Amino acid sequence: MALSDLQVLLQQNFSLETLERDPALLLRALGMVRDCLSTEGKTPYPTTPFEALAATFAAQAWPADGIGIDPFLDELQHTVLQHTAQLNHPMFIGHMTQALPWFSVVIEALTAALNQNQVKIETAYASTLVEKQVIGWLHRKVYRNEPAFYETALCAKGQAIGNAVSGGTLGNLTALAVALETRLPGTRKEGLHAALASCGHEGLAVIGSQRLHYSMKKAIGTLGLGENALHLVPVDSEQRIDLDQLEKKIDELRRRRIKIVALVGIAGTTETGAIDPLAELAAIAKREGAWFHVDAAWGGALLVADRFRDLYAGVECADSIVIDGHKLFWVPMAQGLVLFKDQASLDCLKHNANYIIRNNSADLGQTTLEGSRRFDALKLWASFKIFGESGYDMLLTRVAEVASTMRALVLDQQDFELTSDSSTFILTYRFVPRAWGQRMAELLAAGRMEEAASLNHRLNVLNSGLQGRQKQNGKSFVSRTVLELAPFPEGVTVLRAVLTNVHTTAAHLRAILHEQRELGSRLMQELELEEQP
Repeated sequence: MALSDLQVLLQQNFSLETLERDPALLLRALGMVRDCLSTEGKTPYPTTPFEALAATFAAQAWPADGIGIDPFLDELQHTVLQHTAQLNHPMFIGHMTQALPWFSVVIEALTAALNQNQVKIETAYASTLVEKQVIGWLHRKVYRNEPAFYETALCAKGQAIGNAVSGGTLGNLTALAVALETRLPGTRKEGLHAALASCGHEGLAVIGSQRLHYSMKKAIGTLGLGENALHLVPVDSEQRIDLDQLEKKIDELRRRRIKIVALVGIAGTTETGAIDPLAELAAIAKREGAWFHVDAAWGGALLVADRFRDLYAGVECADSIVIDGHKLFWVPMAQGLVLFKDQASLDCLKHNANYIIRNNSADLGQTTLEGSRRFDALKLWASFKIFGESGYDMLLTRVAEVASTMRALVLDQQDFELTSDSSTFILTYRFVPRAWGQRMAELLAAGRMEEAASLNHRLNVLNSGLQGRQKQNGKSFVSRTVLELAPFPEGVTVLRAVLTNVHTTAAHLRAILHEQRELGSRLMQELELEEQP
C-alpha cells in the first residue's frame, strides 16, 4: 500500500526508527558540526563581498515544496557554512564570542532535543532546578551570602534572586525595570507620567560612563524614560568613569531637580575592558539614593577565580549585576544572567496567570520579562560541572598569558601605539608609521594643536582603512572602535583585540601585527599620493 504524502513526511522527518535504519544523514550532519569546530584549511573571515552573497538570498517566494534533508545540507554547506566567520580560528581576535569546547555543542543539541520551556514547571521540571542552582552558584560568587541563604532561595516559591536571560541586553533591561519601579514606586501600574508627577522631581536620569554599552540606551528608551535621560560621564586615562566629572554631573542634576534612578558601573567595558571603581560608585549611589547596577556581562566571569577578586572590590554592594555566559564562560550563544542582591527585588516584576505562573508556584516565568525561554542554563550547568573552578582558573590564566604577549608585542613595535590596556584581556592600539609618529611628537611638543589634530585625522583614516582591508583579506581579524583620547576632539580610531581565544599563540599574534604593518604601510603610501598636488 502506497504511503500518503503526510506519512512520507512523518516517516522521513519525525521517525527515529527510520533514522536508526539509515543513519547516514545523521552522520553527515555530525560531520558538518565537527567541521564547524575545526579551523584546518580555513581563513577566519569570509572573503565573498557581502553584496554578492546577499544576491544568493534574494528569492522572495516561500519554498513551495520541501527539498529533503540531504539536498538541504548541500545548500547549507554552500550558501551558509562556507561564508561564516570562523570564531574558533586562532587568528580571529576581534570580538567577544568565544572558541567553543566541543562538549558545549553536544549540550546545545541536548537542549534542543529536550525543548524545555522554562516559563513553567509543567514544561521545565528538573530544568527549573538546574536554572535555580546555576543562578545560586553565580550569586554566591558575587554576593558571598551564607549557605543557608542559597538553600532557601533554591526552594523559594514566587521569588527569585536572578533570571536566566539571553544576554546582557535583556539583563540590563530587567535590572533597570526593577530599578525604576523600586526608585519610583507606582510606575508599573500608574505609568511613568503619573509616578513622576507625584515624586516632586522634574525628570529622571540614569548615569554611567562614556564606555557604557549601547543596550543601556535601548533599555531606558524601552522603559519610557527617553534616551536623553541617559547621562554619560567622561572617562579617565585608564578608561574608567571619572569620579570628579561624575560628582559634577550629580550636582548639575540636583540643581535641575532631576532624580537619579540608577548609577551604572561597568566591570569590563566592551570597547576597552576597563573596570570602573565599583566601591566608590557603590558609596555614591547609596548617598544619592540611587540603584547601583553593575554591567559585568564581559568581566563578571573572572569572579570565579579568587585571584581576580580584588579587581571587583565593591561588586558585592551592587543592587543588580549582569554576567554573560557566552563570553568568558565559553558556552554557545546566547546565555546570560541578571542577579539581584535582595531576594525581594524581582517581586516588582511579578506576574501571574490562571493557566501557568500561578501565584505561589515555583514557575520561573513569574519574575521574567520573557515568556517562553529555552533551557539555556544547561550550558552553564554542564560547563561548571565539567570544568569546575580549577578548570576555569586554568582557562583564564591561559588567556591572560595571550593578552600579556600581545601587550608586549605592541609595546615592542616602533610603528604601533598602545592606546588602552585592561585586566580583562582587551587592548586597543593603532598603527602609527614612524615618520608620522615623529611628526606628531614634534607638533604636540610645540603646541601646534591644529596641525596635530589634522595628522590625527589622517591616522584615523589610515587605521580605519587598515582594518577594512585586513577584514577583506580574510587572513586574520581584529575589530576597531573610536576612543575619546586627549588632546584630539575628533577621537582616535583604534584597533581592538579581544585576546581570549584559547587557540591563539605568540606566533599568531606576530603574524597579525606583520599583516597590519604591511597593509598599513601600503595604505599610507596611497594616502600620501592622494594628498600630493
